[in-house]
Amino acid sequence: MKNLLFLSLFTIFISCSTESGAYKKSNNVENLLLKNTPKPWSEINNEGSDYALQNTKTKSLFLFNSACRKYEASSLNNLTTSLFSGLEEFKELENKSVPYQGREAIEIAATGKLDGVQRFFRIVTFQKNNCIYDFVLISTNQKNLDNDSNDLKLFLQRIILN
Repeated sequence: MKNLLFLSLFTIFISCSTESGAYKKSNNVENLLLKNTPKPWSEINNEGSDYALQNTKTKSLFLFNSACRKYEASSLNNLTTSLFSGLEEFKELENKSVPYQGREAIEIAATGKLDGVQRFFRIVTFQKNNCIYDFVLISTNQKNLDNDSNDLKLFLQRIILN
């Protein structure tokens, strides 16, 4: 129940810009995870995200979010950093440019508190065809974040943006 509450709060935080009607979800996604979700991950209620998984062992969450708007123009760093604006005691642990499907993406690892609960994050943000895509890994501690980051890389390979 705590994870669902946290997922709901974080999804509201991530997707607040889509509620104005100016943004819409992407229709150009091929999600190969739908047919073959790796164990110990299982699909959960996405609470507004495009797709959501939970690791049944570590309780880490994976969220995939898209937001599309004609003439969207923002820097990847600004887009990713804005995702953390509601966190207390925010601390960026890592920030690097990474390739993703032939384009530049930003990967940020961070920690902070949301609603008083300490969490660890790894987020990859990417832009394509006026859409912003966020791949979010949320973990209960640094060890789980490190262990589940390999799965995040796999998820990035299995969600194809056309």
